Amino acid sequence: MQKHFFVLLFFVLTTSIVFCGEHTAFERDFAPSESWVKPPESEFRSEICLNGAWLFQGVDVPSDWKYGNGLPPLLGLPSDDGWDETRIKIPSAWNVNTWGNGRDVGEGTPRPYWADSVYYPSYPPRWDGLRMAWMKRSVVVPPYWAKKRYLLHFEAVSGAAEIYVNGKKVGENFGRFLPFEIDVTDAVKVGEANEILVGVRSLRLFDKTSGKYARMKTPYPPGSNMDNINGIWQDVYLLAVPTVRIDDVFVKPFVSRDTLEVEVTLKNESDKPVRANVNGNVFTWTNNADKSNIVTAAEPSWQLDMNVVLTFDNDTPRTVEIQPKQTEVITIKTKVNNKLKLWSMDEPNLYGLITDISADGRKVDTKYTRFGWREFRIVGKELQLNGKAVKLYGDLLHPFGPFISSRRYVMSWYSMVKEMHGNAVRPHAQPHPRIYAELADEMGLAVLAETAMFGSSIQLNFEEPAAWERFTEHYKRLILRDRNHPSVFGWSWGNELFAIFIYDKAITPEQTDVWYRQLTEYGKSGIPYDPTRDWFSCDGDGDFRGTMPVWNKHFGHGTEWRNELPKDVDKPIMVGEQGGTYYARPSQLANFNSDRAYENYRGRNEALAIDVYNNVVENFLGKIINRNLANTTSVPPNLTFFSPAETAWFGLEHLNFGYNDFTRLPNRNDGVFFTKPFEENKPGVQIERLPPYAATFNPGWDKTLPLFKPLPMFEAQKLSLAPTGVKPLPEEYKNGKWGRSVSIMSMESDTVLFLGDTNGELYKRLDTIGTPLRPLDDKISGDAFRRMIVIVDGNTFNGD
Repeated sequence: MQKHFFVLLFFVLTTSIVFCGEHTAFERDFAPSESWVKPPESEFRSEICLNGAWLFQGVDVPSDWKYGNGLPPLLGLPSDDGWDETRIKIPSAWNVNTWGNGRDVGEGTPRPYWADSVYYPSYPPRWDGLRMAWMKRSVVVPPYWAKKRYLLHFEAVSGAAEIYVNGKKVGENFGRFLPFEIDVTDAVKVGEANEILVGVRSLRLFDKTSGKYARMKTPYPPGSNMDNINGIWQDVYLLAVPTVRIDDVFVKPFVSRDTLEVEVTLKNESDKPVRANVNGNVFTWTNNADKSNIVTAAEPSWQLDMNVVLTFDNDTPRTVEIQPKQTEVITIKTKVNNKLKLWSMDEPNLYGLITDISADGRKVDTKYTRFGWREFRIVGKELQLNGKAVKLYGDLLHPFGPFISSRRYVMSWYSMVKEMHGNAVRPHAQPHPRIYAELADEMGLAVLAETAMFGSSIQLNFEEPAAWERFTEHYKRLILRDRNHPSVFGWSWGNELFAIFIYDKAITPEQTDVWYRQLTEYGKSGIPYDPTRDWFSCDGDGDFRGTMPVWNKHFGHGTEWRNELPKDVDKPIMVGEQGGTYYARPSQLANFNSDRAYENYRGRNEALAIDVYNNVVENFLGKIINRNLANTTSVPPNLTFFSPAETAWFGLEHLNFGYNDFTRLPNRNDGVFFTKPFEENKPGVQIERLPPYAATFNPGWDKTLPLFKPLPMFEAQKLSLAPTGVKPLPEEYKNGKWGRSVSIMSMESDTVLFLGDTNGELYKRLDTIGTPLRPLDDKISGDAFRRMIVIVDGNTFNGD
């Protein structure tokens, strides 16, 4: 978005500064992470983390290839001598430096006031534009792994991936956000070095532009703000697992029945039938992390208490015959009888389930699963947790950089939500890394997990049959990944799909009906994978023509939207996004604080604060604010979930990481540099640099900055949600006649002074529509200047 400023008043701000000539450094792990194989499993399972410096070879898209035909270019095998001198630090997308504003910003560029997004200064700029590439490394499989099965586990690869081991193609994956595993046993050589080769083509190469519906392009769930990010961006492991093993565990905490039920999927990869016996024990999970500060609190450390809290009834059938190369599912269950403490947002008690499988009289595998004893249910208009109605208030989060993969960042966001007295989050527009649900389990936040069906992209291609298969598979894999997390109370299978039908004018009402039926089927397709939750919704799309158990809408600024809430639905009502944070101009916010909305960013934020405060108090809490407005005596329908859009980015200041010389613009020498030497085979992202102003949370990365700097929008929510009752807003927020229409100064002039390049885009556009422009010259007197409208082109005016 270009920065064009229409200016009537000019302000000069003088700031005292302190200059530090050295880099700001952070010496601990950027993203502290756990290994995949947990300690209780280590007797039978082993791992090698394949994160590290991989060889990289970019592949150019053929010059004669045409975008948008749905036929991606072929990805030929890499050449022996084509590997780049620079190695890629897996996990990271190869074009990770474009995850934001890119490189061509800052001082000396056409965008001098934009923050850069160079997280890996070592990566060559030519990687930024690549849409196909190969990555390679080797791994020695130790001899003691013999007679095991070997699995390649990828937490997430963005693109269409092809995987080879020792020259043999072993599998492929199409997606961006979710894990997948490939059995590579037949290709692996024990005791020798094995070559792992991964080729990736950008999903954008698979786009197919509809001939009839011009906006439709993506026959896959695109997500938000990661549309062009390519490569292995989350952890990779080589796993050694038993031939007869536990393939999956699904914990079903039916609190209302006082029954803990566990569905165990068993796999037999041997050549003979196996009679397997399943057993399970529950232990108390204890967090041992040092919570004295945010730096150490984010570094995982835990244990299971030694005493068994709960075991499964002996009369439960726990033996099953598994044929060669087959899987079987067995369910074990037991009454709890008050032996487990309930999980809630206030008391997030957690347990570890150790599931064992024995074959031929000996134990052959152990699987660890963390869970919480809790049950979310919909009863009429209520969402109930453990039989009691709960009201959820929270925040959503767009993913604007690789810092989203750090536990430190997630814990910071959650700490902010808790500090403003919220209790829920929606990691927005796509599946976020697994750590989001894990930390919510531990910290006590309710999570609405969401797919990458981001309707606001206005690019989803409903014409392609392959698209519907991909939509459904993506949705299923999200549920399978996250369904054991007690924090997850429901599934959002899409976001603002209505936008597609509003903005693509070629879609007829008849075709709309057809696609709504298909989308409804897709939305319901997730239900069989999770019988423990009732909440299935499409965020912003109402109740999807009455087919969903939740009514969910998004609204702009003001409080009058309460009149659009349904009065006659017997289901929970959610407002998942509200406010003018993304779009509202000063003229739209001046109703809240008059001219303050025009003066500066803080004035705008004060207007947002007043708006969110009014909505929390009136439309969420159902209280009355005496503002002499019509309709303030009516109490709105009871909202189950309310969230403004979005506090993490608009309720806090962007932070000047590693930059404090405000006499100049930031440059590539500024930022926080992660000085701990890069480590091979280590879980977690290892970025090189965090640029200034890239984020709003500081979990200790820059010692000179706080965890976050609250703006009025954050403070207003904290005051309105105070546990002891609603607190008043500060008077300085309310310089205008808040909640009432105000008269905004108008001006007419037959000449508009233009400051900037008269050959620039803004000047040409204004001239085209007939704006009477003139450049600054010495013929303009002081009196004439005072009567003029002044337009400043923020991209080209240098202040001279």
